[in-house]
Amino acid sequence: MMFMQRIKSLQHSLAAKGLSALLVSNPPNVRYLCGFRGSNGRLLITPKKATLITDFRYLRSARKQLPRTVGLFDQKDGFKSLLKRFNSLGFEDLHLSYAFFKKLKKEIPETRLRPADGLVQALRVIKDPEEIRVMREACRIADECLERLLKTIRVGVSEDELEWNLLSIARGLGADGFSFPPIICFGKNTADVHHAKEPNRLKKGESILIDMGIEYRGTMTDMTRVFFTRKPTAIEQKMYSIVLEANQKASQAIRLGKNAAEIDRAARAVIEQAGYGKQFGHSTGHGVGLEVHEAPSISEKSKEVIRAGMVFTIEPGVYLNRVGGVRIEDMILVKEKGIEVLTRFLKEMRVIEI
Repeated sequence: MMFMQRIKSLQHSLAAKGLSALLVSNPPNVRYLCGFRGSNGRLLITPKKATLITDFRYLRSARKQLPRTVGLFDQKDGFKSLLKRFNSLGFEDLHLSYAFFKKLKKEIPETRLRPADGLVQALRVIKDPEEIRVMREACRIADECLERLLKTIRVGVSEDELEWNLLSIARGLGADGFSFPPIICFGKNTADVHHAKEPNRLKKGESILIDMGIEYRGTMTDMTRVFFTRKPTAIEQKMYSIVLEANQKASQAIRLGKNAAEIDRAARAVIEQAGYGKQFGHSTGHGVGLEVHEAPSISEKSKEVIRAGMVFTIEPGVYLNRVGGVRIEDMILVKEKGIEVLTRFLKEMRVIEI
């Protein structure tokens, strides 16, 4: 029922876009619409029907995953017989290779191919009750993962060892795996916004930044925390308090109908007023769902209007090369009245015993 409601919503938008049909190629979009999880699947949406196009490897498993109302087409016979009857075919231009585009042009020369990216993403940006239920559980697992990981931290532990510990904990708690390779770094390396894993080992007194997320039943999470292994210095305390305030101010600024850029501005203003504006060079947040980065964008240039059912991160940060970095990231659910912080792991400054 859930999949058919999503497909019907997409079908309603075809006429408004002047399309006879839409070919959905982005794997998360295909999964969102019909549940198919294989690596080769395209979903053809027409005003009255949905058909998954795949190959022999997936025909049997696809039939198990698809709603009975979604048809199945073996691509071995080519696409002409399936697509030639359409006057105009929309395609996801950000997710269709040029080689496949040329193949379509050759097989259905009379059909007008029109870029139509973003139609499915517009549906995905508002989470339905089932998605929200799964997200709450996914974030609960992520919170527990991080708490248990802290108990494995010791002087001399490597970034790689902590990553393996985290994966083992996550799988043990029911997660399918990571939603992205975690960022785990120590000391001055915490100033690397997206630190690439190195053979570093934790030294006594170093701070620790952990940016992690798990995948649970196809849903992603994303959360960042910073920990200290001794009393923070004055500059570290200042950085942390500024970033924490920016996180709180941005969360408090979330209102239905407000532009997402205003939320970014609420976080950025705190950091700029403290004199660290140039040390906060990324956006304040991004949507999370079937992908760890999706709409909406919470950035200075965002045109998104905040609506109930959106889920996105709030993740301000300050990064000083000679000191290190602080980023505090939460996942937020927008509700009809207020917000719900899905990641409940403690945000206040924390010194851990190692």
